[in-house]
Amino acid sequence: MIEDEDFAEAALKSLTYYDLVNGYKDCFMEKERFIEGMTIDFIYLFSLVDKGIQSILFKYSTIVENSFKTKLAYVLAENLGVHQDEYLNERCFYKSYNNKLFFSDFKRHCNDIYSGVKPIPQPTKHYMQKHNHIPPWILLKNVSFGNTINLIRLLQASEQQKLIQMLLPDAAIPYNNKVEFTISSLNIIREYRNKIAHNLKFITFKPTRNKLSPTITTKIVSKNLLRWKDINKNKVAVHDIYAYILALDLLLGDNYIRRCFCRELLGLFEATILLEEEVFRAIGMHYFKITGIPENIGVRLTNYMKEITK
Repeated sequence: MIEDEDFAEAALKSLTYYDLVNGYKDCFMEKERFIEGMTIDFIYLFSLVDKGIQSILFKYSTIVENSFKTKLAYVLAENLGVHQDEYLNERCFYKSYNNKLFFSDFKRHCNDIYSGVKPIPQPTKHYMQKHNHIPPWILLKNVSFGNTINLIRLLQASEQQKLIQMLLPDAAIPYNNKVEFTISSLNIIREYRNKIAHNLKFITFKPTRNKLSPTITTKIVSKNLLRWKDINKNKVAVHDIYAYILALDLLLGDNYIRRCFCRELLGLFEATILLEEEVFRAIGMHYFKITGIPENIGVRLTNYMKEITK
C-alpha cells in the first residue's frame, strides 16, 4: 500500500526500488504476495532500523578482524620471526588440511601482495621501499580476512594453541572444541561483514557451512545473553544474526570494548524498535523474529553490561 505518493517517491529515490522492495520482500511476503496492509512507509522505516544495526555490527566486525590479525601476527613474529622468509617458511606449517586448504596457496597469496605482480598496497609498499623486510603485523593488513582464518588450521600445535588461547582465554571447553568454535565464529563474522560491506541481502542471510555449536555456545556465552531454551525452543543463535552478535562479543576480548558494543546496540534499540510507538513495536517484533534477537534484548544487554563492569 502507498498512502503518501510523495513519501514513496522520495524513499525510492533514496534507496532504489531494488534495495527497498526486492531487498526486504522476503521479510514481508507470504505465498509471493505482500502481507495484507503492508505499506511502503513501514518497509522504509524497517530498512532504516536494519541499516542502523548493520552499521554497528560492521564497525565491530572490523575491530574483531584487526584484533585477530594482530594476535596472529604476534604469534608468528614471536615464534617464527619477523622477516617474511621466516614466518612464511613452509617447514613451519602443515602442508594441507583435509586436502582442501594448502599452505602453498596462502604463501602464494602473500607473495602476490609484495612481489610486484600487482600494484603493492600500503602499508606493505612502504616497508618494501624503506625496510629490508615485511613484518607479519604489516603484511597481514593486506591479507584477506578469509585467508588469515584459514591459516589457523595450518599452524603447528604450539602456534595454534597460543593463538587460540589469546582469542578465547576463558573458555572452559576442550581444546579441539575451542579451535572449531573460534574458526566458526570468525567465519560467521566474515560472511555477515561481507554482506554488509557489499550492500547485499543481510537480514535473511544465514551461512550454510559455518554454524555455532549450541552445546559450546551455551557453555561460554554469558547467561545474561543466552539461555539454553533460546536454542532448544526458539532455534536461534546457531547461524542467524544473533549468533553473529554473540560471536562478535566473544571475540572482542576486552570488556571495555564489549561494553561499548552493547551500549551502542542498546542505544539504537532504545531509540527505535524498543519505543512505545505502535509502528516501532511492530518493526521490533518483526525484526527480532527474523534475526533471532530475543524480544527482551534490552534487559539482557543491560544485565550483561553490569556483569562485565564488575
